[in-house]
Amino acid sequence: MSENRTQQARTSLAAWQAHKPTDYLQADANIQRVLQMHMGEDYSRHRGMLDKAASLSATRMDGLAISSNRDENLPRLSRFNGMGERTEEVVFHPSYHELGACIWDTGVLAVLEKPGHELLSGALSYFIAHNGEAGHACPVACTAGLIKLLQQVGSNEQKKKYLPPLLETDYAKRLHGAQFVTEVQGGSDVAAISCVAVADKKHKGLYRISGEKWFCSVIDAGLFVLAARPEGAAPEGAPPGTQGLALFLIPRMVDGKVNDFSIRRLKYKLGTRSMASAEVDFNGALAEPVGPLEQGFKNLMGIVLDTSRLQNAVAACGLMRRACIEAQAYARHRTAFGKTIIEYPTLAQILAHMKVITSAAVATTFRLLAMNDQIANGKASADMTGARRTHVNINKYWTSIQCTRVVRDAIEVLGGNGTIEEFSVLPRLYRDAIVLESWEGTHNTLCAQVLRDFATRSLHRPWLAELGDALAAIRQPSLEIHRSRTARLLNDVTARIERLLSGDADYASLHIRGVVDRMCILNSYLSLLLELDWERSQNIESGKGLIIDLYRYLYIDQADPMDNPELPRLIQEIIQGTSMECTQ
Repeated sequence: MSENRTQQARTSLAAWQAHKPTDYLQADANIQRVLQMHMGEDYSRHRGMLDKAASLSATRMDGLAISSNRDENLPRLSRFNGMGERTEEVVFHPSYHELGACIWDTGVLAVLEKPGHELLSGALSYFIAHNGEAGHACPVACTAGLIKLLQQVGSNEQKKKYLPPLLETDYAKRLHGAQFVTEVQGGSDVAAISCVAVADKKHKGLYRISGEKWFCSVIDAGLFVLAARPEGAAPEGAPPGTQGLALFLIPRMVDGKVNDFSIRRLKYKLGTRSMASAEVDFNGALAEPVGPLEQGFKNLMGIVLDTSRLQNAVAACGLMRRACIEAQAYARHRTAFGKTIIEYPTLAQILAHMKVITSAAVATTFRLLAMNDQIANGKASADMTGARRTHVNINKYWTSIQCTRVVRDAIEVLGGNGTIEEFSVLPRLYRDAIVLESWEGTHNTLCAQVLRDFATRSLHRPWLAELGDALAAIRQPSLEIHRSRTARLLNDVTARIERLLSGDADYASLHIRGVVDRMCILNSYLSLLLELDWERSQNIESGKGLIIDLYRYLYIDQADPMDNPELPRLIQEIIQGTSMECTQ
């Protein structure tokens, strides 16, 4: 009897593995609808590219990500060659490069050649991120930021020289980017940067960079974007604070030799471990300014970090969706006390919450990607353009927090098995999720930036106006109750922001995070409603209405769940829909 039960348990685990999708697009009815809504007729045109990325991610990329993230296969530093010449080479396991070849081949960066394709690039990144950061999501994000930086402020010579290899789909021919801002004396305190740029005496228009950078991810990149303080930019030198910062491009190699930088050591990180991060000393590295010197901080925040924050949210969505896949499939096949564990209400509730949170994150992130394309194509209103910066910052904050929660919940569904590296990807996803929370601005940093933007630039006005316009666009009569509830929530958030700005600095600083939380809840609810409104206009039947109802119970009404007789039925209907979506 014991042997039979043991064999049955292993058979159920094998069924769990076999049940996982081999194409993340085919298995994700929600993302199909979201992309159809935002892409319109372009969805059919891009379907082949999307299918390729989604199927590669679920099959070949998955195995390569697992292999390249094993402890014995992590990157290592090889600073000198056999003749004692400095190389500062980062050595990766072959599986890392095989994975990179798959990712670059999807065209995730190549589609950015023409502005207005961030939604497509983001969709490809979403599927890639089902494998976590996997050593390449960060390089893709950094390279995307570099592409946009060059497109917007680069010189004609810089565009001609750098853009073609940055847009390359052949991994072996690619040029990939990195961005180095953080210094040991100030992480998010960018004004504390002390790296110095001195005009080069031999090369007109070029500079020599000296100083230390404390956290340099993608240290194997061929081209670095670096923030430094130029000397001699004015008679008295560069001004203090952020106004005195400029952006520079630093090629890794100059005339076949290392460009006067040295790697102290690679960081041994909690997550994103197969992507090499380092501490670096620049010892007079040759650099060229990108964009006007005096607009360095503006371009850093408005282009480079802005791009990374949106990419961070896309990655969070991919991680969350993969966690849902793992947990949902496991719960359908794992038995305990004579039943599959999905039949237990407590566990079903966890799965339903995971799906709701993931759906909301996808809704806000892909609405923002579509917003970017509208702006790039000249089809956006002034309010949308003004609102975008706030949307980027609060969305990065909220999706990264929710990502860690969803992956942690998935581990709980798997129990002790969920903590075992060789059993599932969840331990690695969890470590990556925690890193996503800190990258490109911690939670408090992002909230503080939102407060500064509201107080000094009145950016709350276009943000609130854009939400009002989006609410007015919901036309289906069946959604009137939701529209009214959203309008009340919008009024509440408006009043909270006004109250925040009317207080003193300490009061505003104390309460900004709570206000941002409410802003995120409002934006998520509205973004889900926009999707449901579109679905009903297209006569599409889905479980989105159920998702919105549970989201309302979780975040808006916040009534005692014991007083809600509809909750058990709602959870079961969401879970049934979830189970169907996981089947190919």
